[in-house]
Amino acid sequence: MNYLIGFIFVVLVAIILRQRHQFGKMRQSARFMSYYAKLNENAKLHAKFQANTAEMLLRMQGYDIERIINGDNSQRFISDIEKQSFLKEHDLNKKKLDEADKVFEQVKIKYESEVMQ
Repeated sequence: MNYLIGFIFVVLVAIILRQRHQFGKMRQSARFMSYYAKLNENAKLHAKFQANTAEMLLRMQGYDIERIINGDNSQRFISDIEKQSFLKEHDLNKKKLDEADKVFEQVKIKYESEVMQ
């Protein structure tokens, strides 16, 4: 009878250790997914900012994307006030991108510290 109780105890300890290992792997994969989700979000913001910058430069020169798509390459006059509004919009987007980069750096540092454990 003691052998049976001992065997059951060993099996229960093995099950507990296996579950602890599985939960550790699950936490690690959750950290991994969280980090790469933030990485992809940051890459998306950078791509969008780059596209908006190119579009803004075209608009500042008097070109319109919709007209270029339709084959009309004519320019229109852009006033200084419109150019300044484009620049303000660009600066605002740049600040948002910088804030997103700071958040990503914090997430990156946290991820690297957790991975090194």
